[in-house]
Amino acid sequence: MEHNRTPLERVQDDDTFWNGTPEEIADRMAPYVELGFRAIISEVPAPYDVETLERLIGQVKPLVDRG
Repeated sequence: MEHNRTPLERVQDDDTFWNGTPEEIADRMAPYVELGFRAIISEVPAPYDVETLERLIGQVKPLVDRG
């Protein structure tokens, strides 16, 4: 669902978005995990981009869990 995605030029330099490769996103989440955060809540506005949610769960979460 390409129409649901925020344009890259809007997010590429904005550190409030989780954008990048799974490894880059996991690296950005690591400091929060090191501080003791046990959950990170990411807002995904409707209509939901299922592909993004699947990537966060399937590719990023395992990297964060491994530390």
